[in-house]
Amino acid sequence: MRFAQGIRVRCGDPEALQRLLAEWDGGQATTDVMGYIGTRLLADRDEPGSYLILAEFAEVDGDLTPAEEAERNNQREETERWAQKLRSLVDGEPDWIHYDELYRTGITGNLRSG
Repeated sequence: MRFAQGIRVRCGDPEALQRLLAEWDGGQATTDVMGYIGTRLLADRDEPGSYLILAEFAEVDGDLTPAEEAERNNQREETERWAQKLRSLVDGEPDWIHYDELYRTGITGNLRSG
């Protein structure tokens, strides 16, 4: 089972959000990632300027669930610095949402025909 932390934000500069996420991912490559396996940035098609950041976590320490791995990650000084940078980019306070994964479909092969 995986865990996802969603962060809903409003932002006028999606490229700055992408840069911030790329900076985070680059920093995680050289540190103890505490279950972090990646992030996605999704743009809301029905509400321009609204985005969802999904940070995914998996079990890496047999004694901790993915949600506990995420909580450990949230306690890190680096994570708080990143959250402050995020707050400086977005309009208003981010909306933090937490999800336990119950089911996942795998994607194989090329989905495009042609």
